[in-house]
Amino acid sequence: MDRNSAVDSIDNGVGKFAAEAGIRVEDLTPLFDVSAYPEEQRGIINECNRRIEEANTKYRVAKYREDMFAKGLRAGMYFCTFDRDENMLSFEFNDETRQMLGYNGLDDLPNEFDSWVKTLVPEEREAIVKLFWDSVRIHRELPDITHATYRMQRKDGKIIWVTGAGRFIRRPDDGSLEIYMGCYLDITAQQELEEYLRIIEAIGKVFNFSMFIDVNDMSYRMISTNEYVEKAEKDPDAFIFLKNNVDATVAESFREGLHKWLDKDAIIAAVEEHGSSSHEFYSESAHRWFNGIFMVGDRDENGKLAHIVYGCQDTTDAKLHNLAQQKKISEFEEKVYTDSLAGIRNRKFLDEKLVYEPCKAVVMGDIDLFKTINDTAGHQGGDVVIQKVAKMLEQSVRKNDVVLRYGGDEFMMVFFDITKEGLENKLSSIKSSLSEIRLESCPELRITMSFGGAYGTELVNNMIGSADKALYESKKVRNTFTVVEI
Repeated sequence: MDRNSAVDSIDNGVGKFAAEAGIRVEDLTPLFDVSAYPEEQRGIINECNRRIEEANTKYRVAKYREDMFAKGLRAGMYFCTFDRDENMLSFEFNDETRQMLGYNGLDDLPNEFDSWVKTLVPEEREAIVKLFWDSVRIHRELPDITHATYRMQRKDGKIIWVTGAGRFIRRPDDGSLEIYMGCYLDITAQQELEEYLRIIEAIGKVFNFSMFIDVNDMSYRMISTNEYVEKAEKDPDAFIFLKNNVDATVAESFREGLHKWLDKDAIIAAVEEHGSSSHEFYSESAHRWFNGIFMVGDRDENGKLAHIVYGCQDTTDAKLHNLAQQKKISEFEEKVYTDSLAGIRNRKFLDEKLVYEPCKAVVMGDIDLFKTINDTAGHQGGDVVIQKVAKMLEQSVRKNDVVLRYGGDEFMMVFFDITKEGLENKLSSIKSSLSEIRLESCPELRITMSFGGAYGTELVNNMIGSADKALYESKKVRNTFTVVEI
């Protein structure tokens, strides 16, 4: 990697990166000038220099540690050494770092660079490691002290925010990186507070009436309000106050539904399970449509819901726009999802709109001996039979159920609310209605169908295979139906 790409990595990398100048340690014991001594004494002079350099290094490290601690970053430290080619020789944590990350001793989190890597959040790991090595690569162009803020993962999986000050310790003679050390400080609470304040500010902008509610005692703090809310009778219980607001401002036809919805136990359960719960209503006072929504506020240290947020959002403009758009979409879908011959829903509707809907039953139906019908009445006669069967099937089911042409002379029916007995009675009734279908060109022709049904509570997609197998059994006999229960 060249210098420019390394700089770009630091400037645009994960987390917040900054740098500052640190202290300089000048009061070091000078090394002996080896050239000033006779050849036979230079061996011992070099050994003296080695020991002096070792002592100087220990002294510098002690002074740098003191400087780091003076900056107040005492939660944890890391320490790594490099050879003169700036290859890492060692890496270590102090006990405070292990405690901060939930590890117990050296065996639990060894002094290895890979140990630090595994404490990073997986999806950010690669980018932060790259940032580390890029900063090492161009350390000569950076001040002595760098700062970074990023996320780490504790042993128990909990994500925490840390801020760190790292210190480059360079060799005095050639400026190569000798030691890189730094401190960690857990700033999760501070980050969460800042995030919470941003959320509260955003809520106030999104909702023209909003509250922050304590789930333990239902006390609340108003985030944003409006003139209509201020007219409602006040109460220290958030849900009683909301019901008072309903009685004072909401159209009468919506009040009963809203009162039922404003059940605090049901709301808390819904927010816990789904993250939110909402209800649309019309305000007589404002002459506007609104959507009331409860959602997660925050949780306590055990992950239990501590606060919920209620917000009331004006949806009038969006509703009117959606109604206009829906009319256009409906007209479009009517063409796209309608079988041009049968005049009912087509296979495209099944594939794009229906397959992942939950239902109670799926029935596959096939016109018996359809080739014979085509041979007897011609292909135009066969088309008429498909049209008459489609019309009869659609008239036989409820409005919310679906009949579609699956392909050729095969049809599908999807029932969303029916019992097994009701399904069998329905298929018996359809069999009788089929016997009444006549072709003017071939009045002697009799139309029968075979049906296979899958009954249970499942997604449409998961029922088709079972219904198809049941149809296969019925076609062995013809003019009958087979229903299997899933």
